[in-house]
Amino acid sequence: MKTEWCKECCGPCECWAPESEEREPQGLELEGEALVAYLDSLTEEQRQELAGPWPVRWLYPWREGEPERGINVCGGCGGGCAGLRLVLGVELDLICVDSSADATATAQAAGCNAIRMNVCDLDPRHSALRWTRRAVFTMPCPDWSVAGKRLGLQPENIALLVDAISDVAEAYGNVWRNGGHHGDVSTAGFGEPWNDVTVAEMWSWVGELTKEKRTAGLMLAPVLIGMGLIAAGAPLESVIIEQAWTLPETVRGAIAIEYIVAGWNGVRWDTLDAGQFGSPSARKRAIMAASRELRLDAIEAPDITTWASDAIGWDPETWINTRGIRKTSGGNEFKLGRTMPGVTSKIRGWYDADDPERRFTIEEVCLLVGLPPDFPAIGSRSSQCRQLGDIFSPLVSAAVWGILLGIDWVPFLLRYLAQQYPQVHGQVLARTQHTQQVLAA
Repeated sequence: MKTEWCKECCGPCECWAPESEEREPQGLELEGEALVAYLDSLTEEQRQELAGPWPVRWLYPWREGEPERGINVCGGCGGGCAGLRLVLGVELDLICVDSSADATATAQAAGCNAIRMNVCDLDPRHSALRWTRRAVFTMPCPDWSVAGKRLGLQPENIALLVDAISDVAEAYGNVWRNGGHHGDVSTAGFGEPWNDVTVAEMWSWVGELTKEKRTAGLMLAPVLIGMGLIAAGAPLESVIIEQAWTLPETVRGAIAIEYIVAGWNGVRWDTLDAGQFGSPSARKRAIMAASRELRLDAIEAPDITTWASDAIGWDPETWINTRGIRKTSGGNEFKLGRTMPGVTSKIRGWYDADDPERRFTIEEVCLLVGLPPDFPAIGSRSSQCRQLGDIFSPLVSAAVWGILLGIDWVPFLLRYLAQQYPQVHGQVLARTQHTQQVLAA
């Protein structure tokens, strides 16, 4: 109740106030051309302040014919974006968000729109996100991966995360309605709170999983941000999640059910290995593809093989040492004439077992993870290797994007592989193109 001057109390009082008239929309809550006119009336400095950290153009309504807008949360050096741009040749207005200065700089240098931001500071109610149609979540994996500490796999941590996912969804109003086909997400509108719960409070529900450089709690983002965009009224059409293949089924199911309850037609998890999509190195990942309208089938790997030795022109009989002089039960050497084990940040120290001075160059590391050799990795050698070791494989990314965008992605993948590894796939592409020409004739 508003404070008004009260005749009974002879002063300002909250005991009585007349019903206020509904205020006419003004500012960012305007729609269509009225919003455009309002934004145009501001100075560039004022628009930048309203948009920050997002681009000013995102304050304006999306118009037919413009590239669709999307965000890639924890986008790293831009692997997911590379699959879209470099493999499929599709230009979305996609912004990669990451907390690493080097990874953000690399993504920018590679042609991505990228901004540096902590994922916990990303508010899905921001007015600049009002027309977001695509969302990608490539969260850090140390707490789930076999190469990390696997803290996320502890039963108490799984339970905490699953409960937080449910609580966040409920805060948005995403609950199963009795007698209804599915739940309805409450639309609060951009800039409006949901049931007086702030984004910071929602993140506090996994606070134990995000402190001390733990990353398991960041798996709340696909619901906190994705469902938050829907709740705020964004026309979100698809969501992609990429995570370590060891992500528990309990967590996968908890995320998937929220999109199903929200009425999305296609929501599925697959386990995919980049090595089956032509990558010279293995990278087994849990992938969720979700679509508001499309019903999705399983993503089928084309079983294309690229030997690591062929990708970088080394002798296939070369043995690579990964652990120096230490001998462990798991071994510390592998032969390069194969699809090599998954690349991690530690590749910075791997070397030719017969020539310890011979190590992989950054250009070779790029080729080993499915990127062009001139991909502009920025930072120290350790930072570059960490970025490339954490990448969302552009080859797998292209397949997932292709399915969600309705693109026949296999020919694009073959063409890209032929460009990067012509000594292996150049003739295959030529034969495929010849066959297509014959059939067309």
